[in-house]
Amino acid sequence: MSMSMYFRGGVMNYSPAQAGIENLALSAAASCGTKNYSVDDYKELADEYGIDIGGSSGTDYGTISMNCISKYFDQGWKLFSDAVANPIFDKTEFQATKEKIISGIYQIHASPESRIDQMSMEAIFKDSQYSTDPKGKDLTVNGFTADSIANYYHKELLNKNKMFLVVAGKITKEDLEKRITEAFKGIEVKHYIPNIPIRTTIEGEHLVTEQRNLATNYISCVMNAPGMSSPDYAPFMLAINALSGNLHYELRVKQGLSYAPGTTIKMQRLPYTSMYVSTTQPKKSFQAMVAVYNSIKSGRYSQTFLDGIKKDHRLRYYRHQESSSSIVEDLGEAEILGDYKLEEDMLSNIDKVTLEQIREAFAKYAKGGIWLYLGDEQLGRQAFQ
Repeated sequence: MSMSMYFRGGVMNYSPAQAGIENLALSAAASCGTKNYSVDDYKELADEYGIDIGGSSGTDYGTISMNCISKYFDQGWKLFSDAVANPIFDKTEFQATKEKIISGIYQIHASPESRIDQMSMEAIFKDSQYSTDPKGKDLTVNGFTADSIANYYHKELLNKNKMFLVVAGKITKEDLEKRITEAFKGIEVKHYIPNIPIRTTIEGEHLVTEQRNLATNYISCVMNAPGMSSPDYAPFMLAINALSGNLHYELRVKQGLSYAPGTTIKMQRLPYTSMYVSTTQPKKSFQAMVAVYNSIKSGRYSQTFLDGIKKDHRLRYYRHQESSSSIVEDLGEAEILGDYKLEEDMLSNIDKVTLEQIREAFAKYAKGGIWLYLGDEQLGRQAFQ
């Protein structure tokens, strides 16, 4: 059994000066005891029945999630529902949770992959609240207290208009509705108008570099992308799958320039495309990336090629759907991005895509790019000349 309580808003719920407050609030709600279970009892029961409960928040939403085997769902539901509705933020356990999150922030900031992702958000959404790092900075997070976090959780997040539950497992609709009504009847319905981030369109080409002493240099080109609810999404996604596969073949298999090059759509309320590579040879890698990109943009590929891309996508989709937690995550994210049915209809929409739609979608969104470089800055500037 898997389930997640979703909380809408993400970084748009708070000011950049409070970055990290929601992530800490949801993590603490899921770990610092509840009205009906002390911290020790909560941990003991979770360990005894193999119940995994955790909380976190990202750019567009936060969650409190639970996984357990069906046999122990009753025990899991009691802990999960009480963590959502009645967290107490025990001060001793809160401090331990906060220190763990701060340690994680250090690790994230030390990671080149995480840093270049954040550079992407900062470059695309410059001076926008949407570029806020949801994990926050160590000094900011360290300043939050159990009382301030409890106040944020109960006043800002605990609102039925901001919440929805996604469940995957062996349970009837009637049973689930009965449990939900009973467990969450005390949660208030408050006024909520979503704070919508302003869409940004990338045009032209720009270069952003950052010096860091690394054994491997990191390059990413961020470009426009359609939202999940757009009719352009399915054909554009197939174009990106083709770009990613060709990039992998050219840079890793054929030229040996990178271990893991690729391209992905960063699915958010304001999505973007990222074409990335890590390499010791930035100039050759940049040239190869441009060549592969241009080959896909030219649209010179066959129906057989398209059929192969569709088949690969279906196989990845079915493998991904083998776990209940993945089903919950996909449906919940789709609901945040427009409607959970977008996920349910994805394969049928993919099957209908034509070669012409792929060419049109790619041309429509491939109008510019911001090149990001992290590593030996001198080598980086030489690569892009």
